[in-house]
Amino acid sequence: MTLAGKIALVTGGSRGIGRAVCLRLASMGACVGINYVSQPGAAEETLAAIEAAGGTAFTSQFDVADATAVAAAVKAVTTGRGSVDILVNNAGITRDGLMARMRNDDWDQVLDTNLKGAFLCSKA
Repeated sequence: MTLAGKIALVTGGSRGIGRAVCLRLASMGACVGINYVSQPGAAEETLAAIEAAGGTAFTSQFDVADATAVAAAVKAVTTGRGSVDILVNNAGITRDGLMARMRNDDWDQVLDTNLKGAFLCSKA
């Protein structure tokens, strides 16, 4: 199966599972957008690994929980590269702890990133 000519956007693509997904999609021929929110070095390492293997990719810094940032990032990608053919909603955070000790804002951050982020990116 080839993904040549396809544009993929992987949220949380700079590390862990997201990085593995980026590498795999690039190996199949897709041009991969590596989303990150706070660690540009990790995103650049993923980009370098893709390019070293002969693939094409780009980085895209935005917070998936921020509707304005998501819309602007997707617009920038589609304006410069064409429509996003593949979206991988991988971005996620944890704030593990006992429910009795969990703060409301920790809960909100988890839902905003893990649930609302997938909604906003899919909608954009």
